[in-house]
Amino acid sequence: MISVLSELEQDALLEVLNLGMGQAADSLSEMVHEEILLSVPRLYFLTWREAAPLIGPDPDTRMSAVRQRFTGPFQGSTLLIYPRERSMELVRALLGDEIPLDEFQEMEQESLTEVGNILLNACLGTLANIMDVEILCDLPEYLQGTRDALLAEERHTGLNEEIILLLFVDFITRGDRVKGHVVLIFDAWAISRLKKELNDLVRRFEDGCP
Repeated sequence: MISVLSELEQDALLEVLNLGMGQAADSLSEMVHEEILLSVPRLYFLTWREAAPLIGPDPDTRMSAVRQRFTGPFQGSTLLIYPRERSMELVRALLGDEIPLDEFQEMEQESLTEVGNILLNACLGTLANIMDVEILCDLPEYLQGTRDALLAEERHTGLNEEIILLLFVDFITRGDRVKGHVVLIFDAWAISRLKKELNDLVRRFEDGCP
């Protein structure tokens, strides 16, 4: 694991991301008319080599993902990734068990894309607020493939090829727990700017300023 942020900066980032997750949980609950809880995200700055086995232990594991690219003062992309069987569990938890088989695939893609749109925008919106910048997002797209196939394309986009921000988020619905991985890929400028803004946030908190 790479020490990009100090312990205080990382705590500050987790606090603001948790606020974003709370807003996302409210939006998801409204979507399905049932309370959905999202865990406090667990956050890691990692190299691709370190992150890959945490996302899926087997490089050939089939995964479902929602990807959203973004531009602005910096560029990058975000992915919400689930193991294939977990994504189906999440759809059933969201939509119920009585889904006709011939409709399941279409509803799965639509549901996961909407979930991804809500979660990824919550993360990006929170980070944009911290850094006081405007981030422009493309429409989310639904993807399927092996772990390595999904990650390979992101590694060759000319973005930051060394460090990514990996969040682990648990969905708790109807007593079930489904884990998703949020991967945020930034260029080097974005990570530097994030660290600066978090450091300023920590300093204001220590000085007792709002």
